[in-house]
Amino acid sequence: MKGLLRIGAALLAIMLGMNACDVEKEPYIAGADNEKFLLKFEIDTVVGTIDEDAKVVVLDFPAGTDVSHLTPTIVVSTYATVEPESGVAQDFTNPVYYTVTAMNGTTAQYEVTAVVHDAENEKSILSFTIDGVEGEINEIAKTVTLVMPVGTDVTSLVPTIEVSEGATVNPASGEAQDFTRPVTYTVTAQNGTTADYTVMVQVETSEIEPTGKTVLIKDFTGVLCVNCPAAADYAHNLQHQLDADHIIIMGVHAGAMAQAGGHFPDFMTDEGTQWYGNNDSNPLFSVDYVGLTEGHTLYVEQIDAPTRDAIAEEQSFEVVVTNDYDEDSRHLQVSGRAVALKDMAGDFYVTACLVEDNIVGWQKVPGGIDKEYVFHNVFRGTLNGVDGVEFESSSVEEGDDYHFQYEIDLNPDYNADECYALVYVYDNSLGGKILQTTIVKIK
Repeated sequence: MKGLLRIGAALLAIMLGMNACDVEKEPYIAGADNEKFLLKFEIDTVVGTIDEDAKVVVLDFPAGTDVSHLTPTIVVSTYATVEPESGVAQDFTNPVYYTVTAMNGTTAQYEVTAVVHDAENEKSILSFTIDGVEGEINEIAKTVTLVMPVGTDVTSLVPTIEVSEGATVNPASGEAQDFTRPVTYTVTAQNGTTADYTVMVQVETSEIEPTGKTVLIKDFTGVLCVNCPAAADYAHNLQHQLDADHIIIMGVHAGAMAQAGGHFPDFMTDEGTQWYGNNDSNPLFSVDYVGLTEGHTLYVEQIDAPTRDAIAEEQSFEVVVTNDYDEDSRHLQVSGRAVALKDMAGDFYVTACLVEDNIVGWQKVPGGIDKEYVFHNVFRGTLNGVDGVEFESSSVEEGDDYHFQYEIDLNPDYNADECYALVYVYDNSLGGKILQTTIVKIK
């Protein structure tokens, strides 16, 4: 069960530095002062579909509904407020923007759209079922996701599809498909307009067997940094001294000394620059932290103790990753699971990275330039954004199982034979502390 931390009003006032009257609801929930979610949006029994990632709410109304004067009932996070308020009539002819403000003053804005249905223009997938497994339909993103049982052969599955009245779908319902990769289904309305849905099929793996805590060391380096090769050697020596199987080093090129030109390779990325922050030197390291955060920005001689501490931690998540790579199209699909191994409170994210190993290029070294320097596990970018994707905002229970799937087309300059998917789970409530990492070759 997800635990609630109950704290008396007087103690709460001391902890938060505010008057007890600032908290209008009891009991106080630890960490809820930053929560700013729109949990429910309803108008006259029509419940809105909330896409939390996109911060979009869609309400579907029958044909003929006048949306110019509708009064919503809104539920937001504990302690949060919303503007415009619940119970205040609005004109939904155009999207209306609602701002949810957390107790600590931070905000989140949601776009609320009212859709009035027109039978001739209807082109939705209403249900998508394979062998009794009902697909999860995201009408906003136009995706359908199914998780099939362990051992399912996805190369020839026959879906049963229900679409809007009078609409058609291609490929047709009852037609076998190879779902090794996502399949696009086109729904055509009576008036000839169309909507494309991407259908993705995942297969559950067998029961998770914990593999032990794996530590991620991010080496913030640069091709113009003469001291970086020695620092990288130090980190790799430490890796092999402690546990080569449970320590991963990823080279993140960022900062002024990574701004290459001429014959020097350019390994800089937008994500790496954001993780690097406002620092002005290389080499720098983080051990099991997303970026160079306060108190966790390390020089190479400081990484020993944090690495030993991190590898000794109790494993809290198991991360399992599989890759599907098409050599002809260079299309990469990374699928996986993050399974909680114990009950935990936190704000949990998953980040999927692409790294490339054994790249030969120019690197400054003491006394000159090494023109055949071998770069290892070079960070090439993420598949799901600099912060990754949040999958749980408050707490997890032992056994909670989260599935993910991301896709990219591999840059033609990258050597697919040396590329890996590196995936980690981190807790944003702990300043970006990484809880578990795994790395898998893409082919």
